[in-house]
Amino acid sequence: MALILLLLCQYNPQTLAVPPFEHTFGFYRASKYYLRLFIGPNFDYDDPQGIAAVKLKELDDPKTKKDDDELTLFAVNSGRGQIVYNIGLSAVKVYGSKNMFSEPKGITANEDGLICLADFGNKRVVKLQYFKGKIEYIGEIRLPGRPFDVCLDSKNNLYVTDYDNSKVYVYSPQDSLLRSFGREGRSYGEIYQPMGIEVLDADAPHNHYQEDFVIITDNEGKRVSKFTTTGRFLNSVYNFEIGLADAKFLYCAIDYFGNVYITDERNDQIHKFDRNLAYIISEGRTGVQQGEFNSPRGIAIGRRYGQVFITEKEGGQYLWIAIDGFIVGAFPKEFGRDQPGSTLAIYITDEARVDIEIYNQLGEKVKELVKGLKRPPGEFLIVWDGRDENDNLVPPGDYEFRVQLKARHGHGMRVKKFLKGTVRCVGS
Repeated sequence: MALILLLLCQYNPQTLAVPPFEHTFGFYRASKYYLRLFIGPNFDYDDPQGIAAVKLKELDDPKTKKDDDELTLFAVNSGRGQIVYNIGLSAVKVYGSKNMFSEPKGITANEDGLICLADFGNKRVVKLQYFKGKIEYIGEIRLPGRPFDVCLDSKNNLYVTDYDNSKVYVYSPQDSLLRSFGREGRSYGEIYQPMGIEVLDADAPHNHYQEDFVIITDNEGKRVSKFTTTGRFLNSVYNFEIGLADAKFLYCAIDYFGNVYITDERNDQIHKFDRNLAYIISEGRTGVQQGEFNSPRGIAIGRRYGQVFITEKEGGQYLWIAIDGFIVGAFPKEFGRDQPGSTLAIYITDEARVDIEIYNQLGEKVKELVKGLKRPPGEFLIVWDGRDENDNLVPPGDYEFRVQLKARHGHGMRVKKFLKGTVRCVGS
């Protein structure tokens, strides 16, 4: 029991970090009660779904960069048929009703104020326009089945998941069907009742590797799949492959480095994969405290600065993509002067700059082992040959690796992670 309590006390993940106080004044989580304060006492937060985050040209001051990270959010309040959105930092508004939309799910928007909403119950995608704080209807696309989610690429082509027909449709900005893909089934390479979708194309801004691909969640929330933008299958990951007996993968988002984030409503977690869909880490546990989630649904990422916005059953959270890491071990833990040195294994959760220094048991720095090493997420090895800065073998004693990890992009660069590991040099 003591060990369990110790582990609980040490739970402090920062793959998704709470922004510093000076940035949020401590308000990184919005409950439905806070929303009622802004919107009104009659507002009912009922079955939140997708969320979109965008820097609107209309609200951008080109004379300064100070407002560049101030985004407009469009969040779906599905049970009430509403879109909840902010007007800069001044107000929160609501658009829509049950008479207008039926079980709306996913939502997307672009910098020109175009909004596309998956109106699930009405088998259509509704196109809206934001202008001067108001939203207006401008058109719709009728579908053969119910659309679950939508996303726009950099050319404003619209990607839609058809839940009933296990298809993905791609429409031009003029609403003509460019292509569709998907062979219905649960097997590798097939699509079954697709839900969340996100696209990253090579021409998209803030796309470090300039890759293009589509991410889809399907198969009753138990699978994440990757396709090319033309519909060629690339890879899939099932829930059991990342150690989960059950899951409900819902919505997805992609960051600056092409890493993929998936909300898991059943396990109250956000799962992170790299751009090749290799599993990195799962963050979260059930609760309403820091590092915890309560039935997460929609997710949106501001790729320029790495802001993350998540809708939950009872509210939402604002977080930053940051860096987390762990020392897997040092091998060997003890070495002699006849076979000096040790290999340090480190696991990191995002692209990082790594600094490593070695100190003796008196607290004196013995060697600067690594400075500014760039590493992708995953495990990597660093070898210390057991020598100091003067290339002399160190004397017997305890030695400490002091590791500093710093994210390579966005606001998360302000958040550092410090790790420590020890080895011992014994007499020959």
